[in-house]
Amino acid sequence: MNAVLDISPSHDLMVAIPPQGHALGDVASDWDAAAVWLDAVARKSQNGSVATRATYGFHLAKLRWYCENVGRVTPSRWSMQDVERFYRFLEDLPDYALCAPGEGQYALPGEPGYSPFRKQPARSSQSDIRRFVHAMFKAWHSMGYIRINPMALTGTMSARKIKTGRSISETVFEIVLTTLASSDVISFAERQRQVRDMFILSAFKELGLRASELVGARMGAFYQLTDPATRNRYWIFLVTAETGKGAKERRVPVTRSLLSSLMVYRQAFGLQPLPAHGDETPLLLSSRTKAVQIGEKTIRQVNDRRFFGAWRTIGTRQGLYKIVKERLALANALLLQSGQVELAAELEHASPHWLRHTFAKAALLKGQSMREVASLLGHASVDTTMIYTDQDALDLVRALERTAPDAIAVEPALNG
Repeated sequence: MNAVLDISPSHDLMVAIPPQGHALGDVASDWDAAAVWLDAVARKSQNGSVATRATYGFHLAKLRWYCENVGRVTPSRWSMQDVERFYRFLEDLPDYALCAPGEGQYALPGEPGYSPFRKQPARSSQSDIRRFVHAMFKAWHSMGYIRINPMALTGTMSARKIKTGRSISETVFEIVLTTLASSDVISFAERQRQVRDMFILSAFKELGLRASELVGARMGAFYQLTDPATRNRYWIFLVTAETGKGAKERRVPVTRSLLSSLMVYRQAFGLQPLPAHGDETPLLLSSRTKAVQIGEKTIRQVNDRRFFGAWRTIGTRQGLYKIVKERLALANALLLQSGQVELAAELEHASPHWLRHTFAKAALLKGQSMREVASLLGHASVDTTMIYTDQDALDLVRALERTAPDAIAVEPALNG
């Protein structure tokens, strides 16, 4: 008698079988359960950032593609071995997992050859994806959706570290701005992009922002604060709870150079030089315009849409990252052409977050206290800020200088 293959849902590893009585509500699949969790993440106070929700959505798309096309096991039915297979997949992505070309640069969802993976994930990206999956399993387990967390023993297998070498010097940053300012612009739109990008670079370096904090900001984030003691009025940049990491507000003093850059940028887009209180215009504008509807008439001419200030916006971290990388790459190429190889090396792998590190180091070198810089950066702990320096080593050096001044190898500072 021939054996009969049991293909009932309970034996299909792509079908979720959650325990009865879980607290995620009426969900039909693991992807529904993940969506419920992501909605909760967006509402939760310590993770209220829209950017966090969007980033988790990208990671979920990668996990789902892997499950449906490679692992063939839905996440709620994973074992430790499934976790390890997923880790190995991320570490060495097969060629077929990369997104195929489409009518645009890449195939879109639903088109043949689509994949959310456009290149081999860097080690930092792999860590981010693993942390996302670990957080999802932890939440599912706490809500009774899964009986056992398959990552309870393995964890993410990575420790997040700040690489303190990832910053550029003040000299190189000035070269970047000078290169951008002197680049040839022919069209009106090119001029807009030029001054906008100068503002973006300056905002990263002068405010120490995260990319998500800049993308999500409004023009009204710039406001004036009066000191009751002196009656002086200062410009401040507000990082709101909606964009700040950990849903924490913070306020950062604005430098003269950044305010000047903001004014030039706003005027290029037909705005008043300085934002009004509560201005809800997105901070990062695109030189491209969007459709304008007046009654039943649609304004289609670009020049007319510009008149109405119907600008599109830079609304994603990925779009902002691309802008910054292109401008840094331009300066890098010019430095190489002029034979300044050492300076060019600082820009070879630089990114928006490098400019945040540049801000932190510059603030500390100018004599601001560790606690002040931690507050400016939005660090929950001063310990995180200390990573940008060798403060613990300096403390030991100074202690030895007091007790045994001739014992330490030292190169005295040159006078003048």
